[in-house]
Amino acid sequence: MGLSSIFGGATPSQQQTVDTKPVNPVTDKLKGQIVQELAVANATELVNKVTDNCFEKCLMSPYSEANEQCVDQCLAKYMRSWNVVSRAYIARIQQASTSGEI
Repeated sequence: MGLSSIFGGATPSQQQTVDTKPVNPVTDKLKGQIVQELAVANATELVNKVTDNCFEKCLMSPYSEANEQCVDQCLAKYMRSWNVVSRAYIARIQQASTSGEI
């Protein structure tokens, strides 16, 4: 009989493992909804930024067909940039989650 059993400590055979991440369908559902809402918020932010920046840059005078090319190029650049940043962000999040930093 060791000192830990005298003072109320559990012996190794009496110790129970505790799962730190309980499986809870409500929590999982809530997390899924949050992820979806963040995706919608990000898409909305993208549309707002594109609208503000591209149309402000390209449509300083009344609309004409000559402005279409500027708007198209601006939108294409914005989307390419958004995709690069999104991929880098997702890769960083995945790397952090696999290394246990999250």
